[in-house]
Amino acid sequence: MADIIESSFDIIIMIFKFIGLFPHKKQSKILVLSLYFSKVMLAVLVLVNLVFLRNSDFIVMSKLALFFPVIASSCVRDVPFLMDGQRVRKCFSFFENSDFVPKSDEERKIMDECVRLCRRNVRFYFFSILITESFWNLLPLFERNRKMPIDIWLPYELTRAEVYYPTYIYVCAVCVYMVLGGEMSEPLIGGLAYHATGQLKILKYNLENLSQFPDDYSLIKFEGVYGRLKQIITHHNNILSFISEFENCFSFLIFCKIAANIFALGVCGVGLVTVPFTNMYIALYILSYFILVFQILFYCHYGSLLFQENEGLTNAIYNSCWYKCDSKTRTVLLIIMERSKRRIILTAGKFVELTYRTFTSILKTSYSLIATMKGL
Repeated sequence: MADIIESSFDIIIMIFKFIGLFPHKKQSKILVLSLYFSKVMLAVLVLVNLVFLRNSDFIVMSKLALFFPVIASSCVRDVPFLMDGQRVRKCFSFFENSDFVPKSDEERKIMDECVRLCRRNVRFYFFSILITESFWNLLPLFERNRKMPIDIWLPYELTRAEVYYPTYIYVCAVCVYMVLGGEMSEPLIGGLAYHATGQLKILKYNLENLSQFPDDYSLIKFEGVYGRLKQIITHHNNILSFISEFENCFSFLIFCKIAANIFALGVCGVGLVTVPFTNMYIALYILSYFILVFQILFYCHYGSLLFQENEGLTNAIYNSCWYKCDSKTRTVLLIIMERSKRRIILTAGKFVELTYRTFTSILKTSYSLIATMKGL
């Protein structure tokens, strides 16, 4: 695996190997599938509990309705890592290509910035999950009634300590596995998208600096420039191949996450207009609302960065000294300009564009829902 990937996602790779999402030869497939089955069973038990409590208190039902889509999407998002891990590894293998390895100080500066931002996101997600899960899992121990970290249906009573504590520990372990496997994939996916943006930045830099001697051009020197253009075209094609593989691997995962968050936003909207502000659970709805919005923004932000960087390739060629080039080189530059007009845009499920426009549309829809329900 490339050093760039190891440096950017060190914590994620370590966690995913431990929980079996990056299975290795010494790891038992039965153990990996058993862990995944535990997560699926947790989602089923939450759904069964939601069905049984359909006439219960609204707050109880809304909490379950808020958690279920998140749990279900987490189960779906693990499938590519478990069943098609080679495709994920293929995305990583692009960074072993010599075209993706920085060669100049400026290229290394761009790549170091990408690695730094990815490491920041990974650590932010990891410590946020660690703190939230610790608080959420320990909270039932301080309550009078014996409860689970998440409300699930159980075929037996939890009155006896020898029954409650093993069940509690098991549910806590599954919740930790679920969150680490599901939520830690977000900085990985966003980070890979940002690395693609970084490669486009390097491409732009090379296009703007075709020659190291801008004040003394000659046709002889442009023989070397023409050779550099061949390298730039190969680099561009490899970037496009990486983005295509990235789309095939993660587009459906992103769609599942955004769809689950939109459903959960609807539940939060209902809770915000139904539950009195004096109720302590209003804080849960407000906090959940902002977390769900942030997760959608996370994907749309990095999708927009990639789109904007690709749009700047044409300007990079304009900013170079193309007018001093010979006709052969100008023809190649013109072909690159035409090729760069093809939009590079990430999608969720191959049809929802990950842009700021999509994000604002989701916000407008959720606000309209809340405003409509408040007026009823």
